[in-house]
Amino acid sequence: MKFQQTTSPVTAKGIEDTALYIYNRLLSLNEVGGDPERFGLPITAFHDQMRQRQASWPGALSATATHDTKRGEDMRARLNVLSELASVWKLHLSRWSRFNKRYKIELDGHAVPDRNEEYLLYQTLVGAWPLEPMDDAQYRHFSERIQQYIDKALREAKVHTSWLNPIQPYDEAMHKFIEASLDRTRPNPFLDDLLEFHRKTSTYGMYNSLSQALCKIAAPFHGIPGIFIGDAV
Repeated sequence: MKFQQTTSPVTAKGIEDTALYIYNRLLSLNEVGGDPERFGLPITAFHDQMRQRQASWPGALSATATHDTKRGEDMRARLNVLSELASVWKLHLSRWSRFNKRYKIELDGHAVPDRNEEYLLYQTLVGAWPLEPMDDAQYRHFSERIQQYIDKALREAKVHTSWLNPIQPYDEAMHKFIEASLDRTRPNPFLDDLLEFHRKTSTYGMYNSLSQALCKIAAPFHGIPGIFIGDAV
């Protein structure tokens, strides 16, 4: 899949609001103005870009989050950790898929969710899971937000359901899968394993977030730091 950056509203709708909800290799790259095919850059290239910014756009805004951001910058910083733990991440994914396979529902000969959508869910949980323990009310609220986000993501993707043509059986099957996967009223090996993995990635993610904030605020060639406080997932 090839992506081309453009300011065209029509193309932006096709890429940012459709393709970036389908191409789930690493969700932290699926961002407005980003390119999910590009995994970082060498430090020398970073410094070259900073010098170019100083020469051409010294007063430009340096923002890692805006009102258009699909995911919060701290969530993206945490998800970036997955690129450095690829083998461990793969093992956990395989385990989670086995744990939750029994919750999938067959529709027209296909399992719901499909593997790509299941992968979207697991990345979303790793990135959005709170640092502090949740009481029952907080956990219900968090689970509802996950349901709402996955609803939006699947309908924006337009693969199995959409806003204009919602497929209610598919939406309901996805809801049931998420509800069963996040059920903590019974022994749940998936949740146990997810929380163990989260403890590691969230710590590394905090280091990433602090480093990102430091670069944004203190890099001498980086323009004017933009701080946005929003409510992105």
